[in-house]
Amino acid sequence: MWSELEPLLPPALASAVRPGACSEGSWVLQVSSPAVAAKLKLHLPLLQRRLQTAGWPALRIQLRVQAPARCAPAAPQQPRVGPAPPEVRARLRALRARRGG
Repeated sequence: MWSELEPLLPPALASAVRPGACSEGSWVLQVSSPAVAAKLKLHLPLLQRRLQTAGWPALRIQLRVQAPARCAPAAPQQPRVGPAPPEVRARLRALRARRGG
């Protein structure tokens, strides 16, 4: 069935769709993102008509968004900085006193 429908879709959209299982009167198309699902919903009437004219039984087409294959790496965390050593704090106090602050 997918080979019948794939040429009807724009190439960028077709590459983001994978055919899934077909059972109990419905056929699942797996899509890569919610945005692809929204665009594909606009094409569903055309796709269902094409399947019917090609002789396939009337099926309800469902869209399922696939979970990402792997999560994006976590952002690197900044190292925690502890309190300044006593000699550094003393130097800062001396500088502030000299500036009048």
